Amino acid sequence: MDSIDFQTTFDTDEYIFNEGDPGDCAYIIDSGMVEVALDKDGRKLVVATLTKGDILGEMAIIDRLPRSASARAIVPTEVTPIPLDYVSQKIEQSDPTVRMFLRLAMARYRDMNVRLEQVFESLSLGQGEASDDPFAASTMELKNVVSQFAEMQKRIDSAVTKSAPTEAGSLFGEETLEITKLLVTEEKMLKAAMTKKEFRLHYQPIVDLASNRIVGCEALVRWNHPSGEQLLPSRFINQVEDSGLIIDLGYWIAEEACSFQSRLFNDFQHDLFVAINLSGKQFEDQFLIPSLADIMDRTGARREQIKFEITESLLIDNPELATQSLHQLKETGAKLAIDDFGTGYSSFSYLHRFPFDTLKIDRVFVSAMSRSEKSNRIVKSLVNLSRDLGMDVVAEGIETEQEAELMRNFKAALGQGFYFSRPVNETEFVKLLRQPKIELAG
Repeated sequence: MDSIDFQTTFDTDEYIFNEGDPGDCAYIIDSGMVEVALDKDGRKLVVATLTKGDILGEMAIIDRLPRSASARAIVPTEVTPIPLDYVSQKIEQSDPTVRMFLRLAMARYRDMNVRLEQVFESLSLGQGEASDDPFAASTMELKNVVSQFAEMQKRIDSAVTKSAPTEAGSLFGEETLEITKLLVTEEKMLKAAMTKKEFRLHYQPIVDLASNRIVGCEALVRWNHPSGEQLLPSRFINQVEDSGLIIDLGYWIAEEACSFQSRLFNDFQHDLFVAINLSGKQFEDQFLIPSLADIMDRTGARREQIKFEITESLLIDNPELATQSLHQLKETGAKLAIDDFGTGYSSFSYLHRFPFDTLKIDRVFVSAMSRSEKSNRIVKSLVNLSRDLGMDVVAEGIETEQEAELMRNFKAALGQGFYFSRPVNETEFVKLLRQPKIELAG
C-alpha cells in the first residue's frame, strides 16, 4: 500500500483534486459535501454534488488516466482515502471478466465526459443552431448527455449494490462502506507495522517424545498492535497475504528465524533446527529461492538446520509451481516439512511427489485420538507410513499426557503443543533450553 500520507480533511472551498491531476487515490466521503465540476475558460459546469457515503475520484485510479474533473469541498468535509495501489491489487486479483467490465465502464464514463466538455465548449463559444435561442440546441444536447451519464451511473450503482441494502443519499450500503474503510485502514496499519518494527517472532519448542528434550522450534509471528494487544496470525495473516505484504514480511521472518538458529548454534553448540512457515503467495515471487539461500548464508544459519514448512494449499492450488520450487528449495540444503498434513484432498500423493523430510500431523487428528478409534488408526498409519518413507514425524497440537503417550506408543519421534510449551519469545526459549528437559505444562 502506498506510503503517501493522504489528506483526510478539507475546508470550505478547498480543492480535493483538480482536473488533469494524477489519480493517486479515490475518496469515501465521511461527512460534508463535495462539488464535482468541469471548468472551461472560467466557466463551470457542475457534474455532481456528493455527500456522506458517496465515492469520488474512482475513475482515475481504475483506468490510470488524469482526473477528468475537479472536486471542491462545499463545506468542511472529511474523507477516507483509498490509495491507487490498494485498488489496483484488488482489481488484479479479481476475475478477468470483472476487470474487463470495470475498464469498459470507465471508458464509457470517459466518453461521456468528453461529450460533456464538447457541448460545454460549444455553449461557451455560442455555436448553437440559429433560432430564437442561440444556445437551445447545445443546451438540449447537454441535457441529453447529462441524462445518459446519470443513467449509466444508475446502472453501475445498481450492479454494485444489488447484493446489499443502501441508505438514502448513498450509492453504497453503509455496511459495505464501513468494511471498505476498515480494510483500507488495517492495511495501512500493517504497512506501518513493518516500518515501525511492530512484528515479533515467538518460538514454540518441538521436543523429542522419548526424552522430552527440545530439539527444535517453530518460528511464529506476532503483531504488537498499537492498541497494546498482541495479535496472533489468525487475526491478520489473510490481510497480509491479500495485500501482497506477505512477501516483505516473509523475508523478515526468514531473516529473524535464521539469525536465531545461528545464535542458538554459536551459544549452545547444539543442532537445534528452526522451522519457518512459507505462504503459497510467497512462491509467486520468482526470487524466493535465491533470496532464502542468501538469507541463510548472510545470517550464518546452518542450512541443514533450517526447515521450511509448506501447507497443502500450495500443493493443491499450483502443483506445477510447487514441484519446481520445492525441488529448488531442497537443493539449497534446507529441510522441507509438509504442515497440517491430512487436511487436504490428495495428501498421500504428495509424499512421493515432493521432497519432504518431515510430516507434521495436523492437530485435528491428534486431539481426536482419545475419542475416536478411526482417528487413532489414521495417526498410527501416518506414523508408520512416514517412518517407512524415511521421514520424520511431528505430532502437532499435543495438549495432554494421554496424547503424548499415544504418540510415543506409535513410535512418533517428535511432538509439539501446549503440553510442552506455548510459543515464547527468544529470552524465554533460551531459559527452556537451559533445563535438562522441558517442564511439562500438562
